[in-house]
Amino acid sequence: MPKVPDTVTKENYLLKSTFFYNRLRTEGYFGLFVTIKRYAKIEGSKLEWKSREQWHISDEAWEIVEKNEIQPMMVFAHPKVLQLNPQFLKYYRSVAMIPQKGLKAISGVSSIENIEEGKLEAGRLSQKQIEKIIHSINETMSTVISLASDITEKRIEGMMYATAGTKIDGSWRNSIGAEGERVIRTIIFNGLHTTNEVSSVVCKDNHVCEIEEWDFSNDIDNVKTINLTNGYSILFSSEPDVTMYDASGAIVGVIEIKSGLDPAGALERLGAMFKSFENTLSEYPDAVTILVASCITDEVESRLGASMLVRQKYITTHITNSESDKRKFVNRLRTIMKLVKA
Repeated sequence: MPKVPDTVTKENYLLKSTFFYNRLRTEGYFGLFVTIKRYAKIEGSKLEWKSREQWHISDEAWEIVEKNEIQPMMVFAHPKVLQLNPQFLKYYRSVAMIPQKGLKAISGVSSIENIEEGKLEAGRLSQKQIEKIIHSINETMSTVISLASDITEKRIEGMMYATAGTKIDGSWRNSIGAEGERVIRTIIFNGLHTTNEVSSVVCKDNHVCEIEEWDFSNDIDNVKTINLTNGYSILFSSEPDVTMYDASGAIVGVIEIKSGLDPAGALERLGAMFKSFENTLSEYPDAVTILVASCITDEVESRLGASMLVRQKYITTHITNSESDKRKFVNRLRTIMKLVKA
């Protein structure tokens, strides 16, 4: 079996790290613990827990939480809290370290994802759904706490992140290509913004936002078009992944980002890229075609050399790991779009 190139291994871990961070951010985990803690501080002491035994909270677990001076709402699911704040289910499920699929199985409630994603309005959970959910979560938490009497808030937060990480890891392998595209698009956007050459952004919902109003906490996945100060524009789509237009609407450059990490699939990815470039060049023969790839094997290099379709190529890790190479890449795009003289 051929050895996986070092650049591919490096990119695998780099993209996995950026993917995890982005998912933790976009799925709201960074603020989730703080939100629950703040809510518990303000409203937690007003909650009534007399029915805790019916909610499957064991006496032993309750005593440990009290002894360690932890607000019970930080640990156990209360029916009122979930009824008024259905999205908090993500926190309680994560702290109990139960996957969505697992909670569906043990509670018998099939709408776990919809509840956590806010697709169910406050007050719309039925009493039976509430009971099934809190029984499943509190029974699990009672068992965990009874076996870990040294529970602390920090450890509770760690339990939440552990569950989030497991969920994100499960979706990672199918998202390698998309994450590679997201990282390169972010580099393009940030590079042009740093040189004050972005005038506005158009989101996928067609909302137009002047760059002064742009919220940089938004994810690059929401961006459809970047409009530049000289009238040129960049479109993020697929086949090609990035298209550069001049002020008249003519295509001046295209980029294909191939971040698959399996060298064996490199030729297949190459074929898809050739087809995309061929379509562009048939209409715009002067367009600059750029390949950004994670893996360029000897066979791929040979085919690229024999082809007239690819006019420039970059290795993903060179762009992401080297500030110098990152600047060269962005400056090449700036040259294509007449932001700097060739």
